[in-house]
Amino acid sequence: MLTRTIYIFLLFVLATLAYAQNRETVTGCIAGNVTMKFKPALLAGKEVKTYVWNKDRGVKKDPSFAKFEPSVSSQLEIYFNEEHRIQNRIFHNPEEPATLNLTDLRKSDQEKYTLVISYVDYVGTPTEWIIDLLVQDVRFEKPKEVDKCTVTTCYTGDNGILKNPGNQTELVNGSKLLRVCDDSASGNYSCCNAAGTCLEQFLKVEAMEQFDTVGAFPVSDSLNNAIASFLWIFQLCINILMVLTSDALVRLSVY
Repeated sequence: MLTRTIYIFLLFVLATLAYAQNRETVTGCIAGNVTMKFKPALLAGKEVKTYVWNKDRGVKKDPSFAKFEPSVSSQLEIYFNEEHRIQNRIFHNPEEPATLNLTDLRKSDQEKYTLVISYVDYVGTPTEWIIDLLVQDVRFEKPKEVDKCTVTTCYTGDNGILKNPGNQTELVNGSKLLRVCDDSASGNYSCCNAAGTCLEQFLKVEAMEQFDTVGAFPVSDSLNNAIASFLWIFQLCINILMVLTSDALVRLSVY
């Protein structure tokens, strides 16, 4: 019974690792651009027939998003564009067949995307890779120094507002580049979307190390997932060792 339990645990661990290895999270910001590099392990010696991307659209809805068939056309075929609204916002390079580039990001782009690869003269389990795309709906890009000015970008999406330290407001449709080149322009800037969600960023010319980190990209979710998986497996091994030790002690006490 104990052996069977350990066997089931190990199978679960292997399944968890396999699932984590073909899935990652990519983060972009509204009105910005993002590159989704799917990294499936292609079958050796097999010719790829199609690259098909699926995007969750709800229960009982066709998830088809896009398709690339190298032997037929160099163009990416888009499905349900009236709903996805990605015409002229999606770009694909045939030389990087498993990569999609999305521009002018919208909140509706945030979803799970699954790449399914089929092969010529092959019947079996298709190769898959999943990307969870997260779209931050209001954000400041991490400030940087350019030509002695502090430069950042405020992302709001459509009908956003930027408020400067003097409480003057400016309409933002998508994004706004900010340049602070003298002390008179230093202070707190507010970046707000149409729903009224705002983020503040303090900007000044010098002392770059004093910038707030509001809106800076967080640590990679894929790295966080890998660390969490390692800790979970480590704890599991400890639990299994404790079970084995306990069982051995019981047997010794019987003898």
